[in-house]
Amino acid sequence: MVNKQLDIQFGEADGRPLKLDALAPTHVDGSFLTVLWLHGGGWQSGNKRNVIDGHLLDYLVSSGYLIVSAEYRLSSEATYPAQIHDVKAAIRWLRTESRVLDVDVDRIVVAGFSAGTHLTALAATPESVPALEGNCGSAGVPSNDCAAITWAAPTDFLRNPAVEDTALNALIGEGDVSGEEKLLGGPVRENPDLAQLANPCAFASPDGPPVLVIHGTRDEVVPVSQADLLVDACEAAKTSVSYLRIRHGNHGGWRTGTPYPSDPGPREIEDWIVRFLDRCCRNKGDLGIMGRRTIAAPIPA
Repeated sequence: MVNKQLDIQFGEADGRPLKLDALAPTHVDGSFLTVLWLHGGGWQSGNKRNVIDGHLLDYLVSSGYLIVSAEYRLSSEATYPAQIHDVKAAIRWLRTESRVLDVDVDRIVVAGFSAGTHLTALAATPESVPALEGNCGSAGVPSNDCAAITWAAPTDFLRNPAVEDTALNALIGEGDVSGEEKLLGGPVRENPDLAQLANPCAFASPDGPPVLVIHGTRDEVVPVSQADLLVDACEAAKTSVSYLRIRHGNHGGWRTGTPYPSDPGPREIEDWIVRFLDRCCRNKGDLGIMGRRTIAAPIPA
């Protein structure tokens, strides 16, 4: 059984209410281990109910986790760093108003898919970075030190060949301008400082919380090299990082060339995510032994 609470306001930005939905397990006593979920959509589409994998969220709830799906301003509403400001506001709200949803404030993990997990990687910064904080929500409440799960996440825009691939942008419905360019408000190479502020690789630190990186090796939207860059940066900084590569996997994790299912999310990925969450939040095993692993992309039934 699931207890749903919808459209809870956690902040306001430029007069626009920011809201979240919560899915809570009914079989858990006490404060909840919480996953803050951020939707994909190239920073320009999607909403808090447009999650990439309903089966995954159901699986996480059945595993005893509170799922909080928060909205953030799209690039048509505001350019970066507005989006990470909204995510930080959601984290501060969860910690300040923890009694509303019975959140365990010390065990919050940020996750999502694609563009959403670009923001989750930024939310994993170990120390407060003023330019990423914004002024929405409770001042003085920490918004950092959340473990993160990235799944098909863009990371370093300046080293992403897909950003300038106009044929690909047209194929995935972005026209001649990439989602990254819309996010920054102009060409990436003309905004290198802002692109660097949007680069989670730049904030890797030995004090950083654990990170799980998931990516398909044949992702046609976000090249797997973006995941490689993040993992390499984390390993160089001595951040605890686990890496699940899906051989022949597309943007959702299924085998490239197979029909795209309505609920992409192979069970192998779901199990890996729960394993990571259990080790972060329930001390079930050593995160260090998860390391790097490659699995074959499954074919939808």
